[in-house]
Amino acid sequence: METQIFAVFGLSDEGLARLVYLAGLMILVGGGLTAYRHRLPQALKHATIWVLIFAVMVTIYAYRGPLLRLAGPVLAELNPDRAVIVSDPDGVQTLSVARSSDGHFNIAANVDGTDIRFLIDTGATGTVLAERDAARAGIDVEALTFNRPVQTANGLAFEARTRVGRLEIGPFALRNVGVGVLRDDQLQTSLLGMNVLSRFASLKVEGDRLILMARPD
Repeated sequence: METQIFAVFGLSDEGLARLVYLAGLMILVGGGLTAYRHRLPQALKHATIWVLIFAVMVTIYAYRGPLLRLAGPVLAELNPDRAVIVSDPDGVQTLSVARSSDGHFNIAANVDGTDIRFLIDTGATGTVLAERDAARAGIDVEALTFNRPVQTANGLAFEARTRVGRLEIGPFALRNVGVGVLRDDQLQTSLLGMNVLSRFASLKVEGDRLILMARPD
């Protein structure tokens, strides 16, 4: 049988806690009314302000999805590499990435605790780190073997293969991700390839925005 530690007048622990909360609330309200007993109009004014603030907060929360979609272009201008995260009424999250001034889609991701700027490349099979970014993420580039031939925009290059423990894009995290590493003179910006992009449910371009939709849980 469940033991009621603070059984008072037949109340359960939860009921007693509720009673204490209500009593405290009544004392707080009563104290406020006493303080304002000679200033009732001012008290009503302050109460109205708090009610309006509460109503605005509830409205903003209820319509947070559409508001974030409207705010997306503004947020993108402030930080073009930062994806705007939007949740629809069903809880499905999408990432919206603005096109950069160079015509490409760039995104800020976190690799093993280090923020790295990636160029989204749907034509790349795998994700590739520039050597300097790999070193910043804690990879021992001196121990890597650059012996895998790959074709790049600058011609034939040799990459090394390794893995990163955690790759985060907004609220989404991938573990134990295989990546390539290229020398800095062969790759200016790290590439986010299809081995990561394919983890999303869909990828589409709408005007100057690239939309990544998360897979349902």
